[in-house]
Amino acid sequence: MSLSLRGPRTKVLQSIHFLKDTAGFVRKCIQRYGDPYLAQLPMGTVAVTGDPEGVREIFSADPEIFEPLSRSVLEPLVGLNSMLLISGERHKRERRLLMPPFHGERMRAYGARMQEIVLRTLEGLRPGDSLVALEKTQAISLEIIIRAVFGVDEAERVRRFKEVITAYGQSYTLPIAMAPPLRRSFGGRGPWARFQRSAEALDGLLTEQIGLRRADSQQREDILSLLLATRDEAGPPLSDAELKDELRTLLVAGHETTAIGMAWAVYWLHRTPGAKERLEQELSLLGPRPEPEALARLPYLGAVCDETLRMFPVVALVNRKLRAPFALKGHKLPAGMGLMVSITQAHSNPTVFPEPERFRPERFLERKFSPFEYMPFGGGARRCLGAAFALYEMKVALGSLLAAHRFSLAHDRPVRPVRRHVTLAPEDGIPLRYEGLVQGAAVAA
Repeated sequence: MSLSLRGPRTKVLQSIHFLKDTAGFVRKCIQRYGDPYLAQLPMGTVAVTGDPEGVREIFSADPEIFEPLSRSVLEPLVGLNSMLLISGERHKRERRLLMPPFHGERMRAYGARMQEIVLRTLEGLRPGDSLVALEKTQAISLEIIIRAVFGVDEAERVRRFKEVITAYGQSYTLPIAMAPPLRRSFGGRGPWARFQRSAEALDGLLTEQIGLRRADSQQREDILSLLLATRDEAGPPLSDAELKDELRTLLVAGHETTAIGMAWAVYWLHRTPGAKERLEQELSLLGPRPEPEALARLPYLGAVCDETLRMFPVVALVNRKLRAPFALKGHKLPAGMGLMVSITQAHSNPTVFPEPERFRPERFLERKFSPFEYMPFGGGARRCLGAAFALYEMKVALGSLLAAHRFSLAHDRPVRPVRRHVTLAPEDGIPLRYEGLVQGAAVAA
């Protein structure tokens, strides 16, 4: 290990600070130790960088020298077969199998359904009502996954999936995610036993849904059906066990992450009146019932989504573990050591993003940023497969929401991000006051 790399020495205090305030931990380390720096974290000793050159070296390196850094955090949630946890040739092959449903024309088939879910989720609100942004965006994103990804259509089955998935996410708490010794059942009681019961319930629903889709001769556009039809010359199709783990991965990577991004966008727009007014003007040009494809093409709406993900990336760090020695900005690192790209650090670089603390979507209209400067979905060979789907959903959902409804913030206090397990979410969920329906706006059919 290079002795020239510096970092804080007290592992326990570092871990506590890292878990409680990831962004603050990263900010203090870069100010005190420079880039890259060493950190002693729950997943081991890691070298951390957010500098564009360090990010380029990692994302451009041969992916064969890396493997997932800490399987123990995610394994109970996504399974051993998850794209997030496999590596080598198997990772390449499964990425090829999973990629087609998330791009091009395939995605556009989901736009109308996304919009209908958004409008129905807001039904029944009256001026003066209180609501929490994150609760609404989570409900929207969850139903989109259940219908568009899992292919569930029947109302009662959708309700059952919502119930089971909600229990699944809530029962995987931060302590059992970060401390494997706590994963013990005490006579069927306690947090781990509760999580296991919810995992078994979800596994049963996924098994049933895969069986229904395998037996269905009708051509469908949901992602599960497309994955079942996918073939690869290099090997057999995905097994049911692999499919279930990848569906869990899509759930974890695509549900809460997109919901959090939408909630932050609502927050920042209402904290920045000029940006909100400009977006409302752009939306008004599409008329009272904007088409999903038109929303997805709006430049300022796209910039709002990009700037939101810059300021508060949902996942703050990209993790790798070295399978071979590696040089990071001239520092020689040994095999077995961890590497992290700090997305928070990269997105706060004032030489790349002047006044990084300001919410200014215009910066994404003024110039393009390299994938080593802006990386809300990670980068390299492990860049998030669902990035295009997530951005499309965020644009269509946020655009449909704000074209039809008006809100105000329930308080003017700053909201900070807090760790949930692998994601960073707004601390209070962002309480809102409902102001009313835009005249002539679309409502749910």
